[in-house]
Amino acid sequence: MNLVDHRHERDIARELGGPAPYDPAWLNGQGRALTVDGTAVARLYGAAREGCDHCREDSLEELGRNPAQVAALALWACTRVTDLFNGLPVEMLENGDPAFRRLAQAYSDSTFQHGSAVRELTDLHEVCLRLDPSALQPAAERAPQVLLSAFDPALFGSPIGAYAPED
Repeated sequence: MNLVDHRHERDIARELGGPAPYDPAWLNGQGRALTVDGTAVARLYGAAREGCDHCREDSLEELGRNPAQVAALALWACTRVTDLFNGLPVEMLENGDPAFRRLAQAYSDSTFQHGSAVRELTDLHEVCLRLDPSALQPAAERAPQVLLSAFDPALFGSPIGAYAPED
């Protein structure tokens, strides 16, 4: 594997059919204000997607110390789930890493307050600033797990479960 391949750089926008975290439009300029390194966020996603545990762990160690980076990862994961499910499934708010659940709840609250078209990174950043620093890395680790989960019903519930007729 050559060095360029090992950077795990991917065309995430093309892969996911939507904006990538390094696209300035994705964060409405908030990422620049908080100095989010979108390329590092994308590299973590690439390493996780390609199964490179060494690079994934290194990226998580680096990104997991920075509240703005963790907020951006959580925002990306929550946005992706919301776009697919038309909202956050209750399982995301009740299961998994406690810090990530707080960020998912902040995302949900922000979406309710500001509307679904507005992606409020600053709201999630405020939550990250209040988290214990040791909780940031597990929250950061949860984001790529969500993004790469294939939206398993065990994590997200059944999208049709809410519409199943009662017997």
